[in-house]
Amino acid sequence: MPQVPTVLGPVEVASLGRTLMHEHIFILTADVQQNYPEEWGDEDARVADAVRQLRDLAAVGVSTIVDVTVIGQGRYVPRIRRVAEQVPELNIVVATGCYTFDEVPRYFWRRTPETEASLGRPSRDVMVDFFVRDIT
Repeated sequence: MPQVPTVLGPVEVASLGRTLMHEHIFILTADVQQNYPEEWGDEDARVADAVRQLRDLAAVGVSTIVDVTVIGQGRYVPRIRRVAEQVPELNIVVATGCYTFDEVPRYFWRRTPETEASLGRPSRDVMVDFFVRDIT
């Protein structure tokens, strides 16, 4: 039977149940979070709040969510895994990609296969490598 990868491991498609396709457990700006930590607050409290809200969601019959928080929105899969471990009744699928309106995040600007090769590194597309790693 076909399976879908979730944060806690593969789940059979037939057991996904009611699914919300566009959710964000957390949306963060890393620069703000790092430089103004009081804006983010206590990590444990934020995780506990997310756990509570997702348990409430599961209690009303939602079985799966797709968290589309990608690079540029504070994507941090270890935090999502931490939440998922406390809400095992809810499948969490994470997306891959970059959030952008008109240009890719600065990190990727000069990391093309050509520039990687010119720096003596293997010629590779860093974004492709990241995204393939995410989905595999």
